Amino acid sequence: MNRGKAASEAGDIMLVRGSPGRGRARVTHAVVVIFLEFFAWGLLTTPMLTVLHETFPQHTFLMNGLVQGVKGFLSFLSAPLIGALSDIWGRKSFLLMTVFFTCAPIPFMRISPWWYFALISVSGIFAVTFSVIFAYVADITEEHERSTAYGLVTTTTQPHSGTTTQLHNHTA
Repeated sequence: MNRGKAASEAGDIMLVRGSPGRGRARVTHAVVVIFLEFFAWGLLTTPMLTVLHETFPQHTFLMNGLVQGVKGFLSFLSAPLIGALSDIWGRKSFLLMTVFFTCAPIPFMRISPWWYFALISVSGIFAVTFSVIFAYVADITEEHERSTAYGLVTTTTQPHSGTTTQLHNHTA
């Protein structure tokens, strides 16, 4: 009798997870998360460049390169670890964590530029949202849907082609 009840409860859990509705994992969740992160960073490009120029007027380009270089290097080193941990503890919690730590330095932009640049560099450890998003999409899609889903996620981002132009305009 307990076996039948346990099987019934397991079936109910499967039904809830498999049924369409509010709690079901969808590609649109991934698209919204990555869009909002990149949209926020897009809005911050000009203020960040202004703070860079105010803080390092003679070395704006150099400091931008150093900050972004350290952040990228730390992301490169941490991506496999974050990916492995998200395999164990779940994608959604790591999506939240990567977005939070990627955006956490933002308030320091006006509080202390030095702390901001230090934290933005170190935040590279958690700036691997794309890795977790792609793993999340792979988990929730069938193989034949995957390339379309990856395309949807990728279209939410735009290259930062305007960054150099905006930086040049601020330094001129």
